[in-house]
Amino acid sequence: MILKLIIFAIVAGFIYRLMGGKIPIIDKPISKKSEHEFGEIEATSECAACGTYMTEDDALIYHKKAYCSNECVEKSKRLK
Repeated sequence: MILKLIIFAIVAGFIYRLMGGKIPIIDKPISKKSEHEFGEIEATSECAACGTYMTEDDALIYHKKAYCSNECVEKSKRLK
């Protein structure tokens, strides 16, 4: 009897997952930031014009390139 309940629970869980359901124990949110001994580390990008590194949250995206400021975007436009 208990074996039937265990098998039923496994099959029900499998069907639930196939239908797009989320199981909180298994489906933990994935963070962009990674843990480090000094705290959280954010992803960085290099400015296409001047080479300055900045966080991806602070970057300005123009024509699929990352820039650190409007000045660098304008400099890139003038070079074309």
